[in-house]
This record gives sequence, structure tokens and C-alpha cells, in this order.
Amino acid sequence: MKFQSKRELVERIEREHAAFVELLATIPVRQRRVAGVWGDGWTVADLLAHLAEWHRMLLRWVEDGRAGRTPDLPAPGFTWRETPALNREIQRRFARRSAARLEAEFEETHAQALELVQGLSEKELLAPGHFAWTRKLPLVSFIAPNTCSHYSVARKFLTRWLRATATAPKTRASVKSKPGRDARG
Repeated sequence: MKFQSKRELVERIEREHAAFVELLATIPVRQRRVAGVWGDGWTVADLLAHLAEWHRMLLRWVEDGRAGRTPDLPAPGFTWRETPALNREIQRRFARRSAARLEAEFEETHAQALELVQGLSEKELLAPGHFAWTRKLPLVSFIAPNTCSHYSVARKFLTRWLRATATAPKTRASVKSKPGRDARG
């Protein structure tokens, strides 16, 4: 995704975040640990952990780059080709955290990422190779996939999951029978 200005990037991040959070608010807390949202049995809570951790990685990349260090991309011990394994590791690492805590961490790291973007100049965001660690790419090529694009994809996963769970056929065990009638109705 190409951005022409810092303002355009900030507006897109804010718009996609708001749309994701609005959809998230429709999901009752008790459903946030139900598997099937995405991947290998992911839950809404897993998705929140994933988004928050990718925010943290983005923040570390920029911090390392500003300090003159070359960031471990995408994370220490992982290459870009190993992103699926990294995502499974993130899911495993945060599996015991409550959905409420993961949502708070998502919001906190989103605010930090947005603050980072707002504190950078348009040149720092959009100029290819402005930071040595980004090589020939503009910094926005690392920011957008970990903010607005990520929120958009996450929203699509949630929407698909919500549709599937709303229209899923009831099993006999899930249908409550009325007095004097069997489960078939």
C-alpha cells in the first residue's frame, strides 16, 4: 500500500483501528476464547495477542534502528520465511493471558505505534531507505502492515468467523429440547 502523506497514513491507521474495535465490541467476552477465528484454532484473544506483539516488534525495530543497531527482523530467532512459526509462538506465549488483558495490551501498543508515527516526519516515514535498517524501503512499508493493514485483515477474520458461527448448523447436543419434544423439534 502506498501512502502519499503522513496524514493519509495516520487517518488510515485511525480508521482501520476504529472499525476493528467497533466489531470487537460486538463480541461478548465469553466468546473471546472460542476457537476458529483463524489459523490453527485461534481465538479472538489469540488475535489480540498477535496484533499487540506485532506492534511491539515494530516499536523494537524502530528503537533498534534509531540506536544504530540492526533489528532482528521479524524477531530474534526467526526469518521472514518463518513468520507462520513466529505467529504460532506468539499464540503459545500469550495463551494464558485473559482476553481483557490482551485487549488492554492491544490498545496500549496501538497507542504507542500511533504515537511513534505521529512523532516521525513525513520524510522519515515515506523516503525509501531513510533508515539504514529498512534498506531501500520506506519506513511506512513496515508500519502499515503492522497497523492499518493488520487491523483490516483481523476485521475480515472476525467478520468471517462471526458469520460462520451465527449460521453454523446446530448439533443435537446444542439444541435444547422443549418439554414433550425431542431435540429434532
